Amino acid sequence: MFSIGEHVIHPGQGVCTVMGYEEGGPAPMLVLECRQGHAKTRMLYPVAQSDRLHPTVSREEAERLIEGYDSMECDSFTERNSSLEETHFKQLIKHGMPDTLLVAKTMRHRIREAERNAKKPSSYYTRVLKEAHRRSVEELAVAFDCSEEDVEERFAYLVEEPSDN
Repeated sequence: MFSIGEHVIHPGQGVCTVMGYEEGGPAPMLVLECRQGHAKTRMLYPVAQSDRLHPTVSREEAERLIEGYDSMECDSFTERNSSLEETHFKQLIKHGMPDTLLVAKTMRHRIREAERNAKKPSSYYTRVLKEAHRRSVEELAVAFDCSEEDVEERFAYLVEEPSDN
């Protein structure tokens, strides 16, 4: 069971904080608070389904992921139907780190490849990249106990366009 104040990954929301428990009603519930942007949302989550939640990545694991970002292989999953591809990557995002970081890197790579080939990248690449990036930054901020802005600055160099020199 999770402790009050502990950060967990909610499959639909990303990083949430356990705020408490409610015993009243038909089933015991976890009280979770998630933050997206400047807004905070409280929600109830069934304790019976708490196995779908998991703790955020540790500081040590976050450091390893950042250090190994350059050598991280992009996900090679492809499908003729872009909707099925998008579903695959959205499912990965629900797991939190390291999958969110992998998906973000894969989408950046696919966008760059399309642009290099003078093609317009699939619109789902941008949608999935935005969500994977948001969740990665959010979870890294918790792991490093810092602001999301600090995380953005810390590894901005990792996602810069590689030079052609």
